[in-house]
Amino acid sequence: MVRVGIVGVGNTIGIAGNHIDGYLRVPEAKITAVYDIIRERAAGYIEKFGLEGARACESFEELLDLVDAVSICTPNASHIELTVQALKAGKHVLCEKPFGVDAAECQKALNYAEMSGNVCMIGLCYRGIPGYMYLKKLIDDGSLGKIFYIRQSLGGNRIANPQVKLEWRMQKELSGPGAMADFGSHMLDIGDMLIRDTAGPITEVQCMSGIMVEERDRVHGNGRGSVDNDDVAMFSARTRDGVLLSYTASRIGSRHTVEVYGSGGNAVFDGADHFSLQIQKKDPEGGYLGAPECVKVPEEMYLINENVPRTPFAINFYFEIKQFIDAIEKGTPVDTDFQRGVYIQKLIDALQESSDCGCSVPIDFE
Repeated sequence: MVRVGIVGVGNTIGIAGNHIDGYLRVPEAKITAVYDIIRERAAGYIEKFGLEGARACESFEELLDLVDAVSICTPNASHIELTVQALKAGKHVLCEKPFGVDAAECQKALNYAEMSGNVCMIGLCYRGIPGYMYLKKLIDDGSLGKIFYIRQSLGGNRIANPQVKLEWRMQKELSGPGAMADFGSHMLDIGDMLIRDTAGPITEVQCMSGIMVEERDRVHGNGRGSVDNDDVAMFSARTRDGVLLSYTASRIGSRHTVEVYGSGGNAVFDGADHFSLQIQKKDPEGGYLGAPECVKVPEEMYLINENVPRTPFAINFYFEIKQFIDAIEKGTPVDTDFQRGVYIQKLIDALQESSDCGCSVPIDFE
């Protein structure tokens, strides 16, 4: 049995709740401690999720004495410090994305991870969405022919409301980039995961970004403050073999879609349905053969046991948590280790550089 601690429960999104739900579905894990800088919030989560026997801790150090592994669900700027502290205490770490505010600080955590030998994973959980699993299969087995381009959009609608206050995620010091990192981390991971095996790694990026709601009321009063990281980032990439990728990351209104176009047709994922794709076939030597059809993801791709939830987001967090616990218990590898986290953070840094300089940035790392 792996004893797990939840670090940070949040005041708005509360991503910790998704982690908790995932652990509750994995019999080999038990949440034994929860820590938040406001203890009452930690206690509230213990009550909300019925975490029998779990302790609402007064400090991170107290939590570390009670667990074998941690899920770090705090603001981005605290990820590395907490991760390193946990690794020094001999704990396994699942850290929410993005890994940190820039690649240089993330490398420090990777160095500790490699010395520790512990399981270290970044929460790039969208890989566990069944529609993405199916897209990957269609690309790899050649069903869509030679891939021409991929287009993605991802984001949220909550912050489109200008009455939402100046949260940590809108401040570069605490978050790093805004939508570019928050949603872009998932998008870059998925785009690269889908196409790397058939078209090589990303070799070039370009980005434009903007702040659309420039001021907001401060969370604790004292007037208004400036938003200083991006609300919207639009970026593109090219792979080694010339496949083009186009991305829109927005926290002020967005749909969740991925479109893949190739010589054999196209496949479109709509985030409103995680369990199907719209597929339109094409003659590689001719035109399209008819209208798009809705195709369900084969259940054998994701119904691996009786614990798998059939609801959006619950399912991909389940797969993430299960992979983390299996790695601890069985020594199996994780797909999104800290090395992957550093790679994605380097791509985000390159996007920020491109946005700042108004130029394309070559990618010379893999």
